[in-house]
Amino acid sequence: MGGTISVTSVPGEGSVFNVDLPIYEAPTIHTRTHATHGPSGRIAAMDVLLVEDDATIAEVIVALLARLGHRATHVVNGLAALAELKAARHEIALIDLDLPGIDGLQLARLLRAGGHLLPLVAVTARSVGDEEAQIRAAGMDALLRKPLTSDMLGHAIAAAIAGRSEAAA
Repeated sequence: MGGTISVTSVPGEGSVFNVDLPIYEAPTIHTRTHATHGPSGRIAAMDVLLVEDDATIAEVIVALLARLGHRATHVVNGLAALAELKAARHEIALIDLDLPGIDGLQLARLLRAGGHLLPLVAVTARSVGDEEAQIRAAGMDALLRKPLTSDMLGHAIAAAIAGRSEAAA
């Protein structure tokens, strides 16, 4: 992330750790309320379903989505995602591949088999190399690797929307 970590330690007295991360306030983004490109070329505000079992990672992704102007609903597993999609309207879903119970690939297959057409973005820390083929076979539209940035997130959302639009055409 371009930061630094340093430590000063004195035996028998203790240690001091300094962490310096270059985190800056994002500018406010004014967007429209439906999933189209705004005047700036960014994707306008969307209702996003985030399916992520790690609370810390979810908190980071929700904050990044907010910075991009999106509204996020977070659930911790595939069953909760299925229930949420029945209860509320979402325009896109970000799905961790390594979920407890129903994993992200199984969830994507269930959603596609159930007729859900919303764009699906796979979110993973995996680095085996075959993830792209796996997510496409499961019906997902884009792949986002952790750790992620707001730019990576924005590009993945745009790619998923474009991919879903092409699939519908």
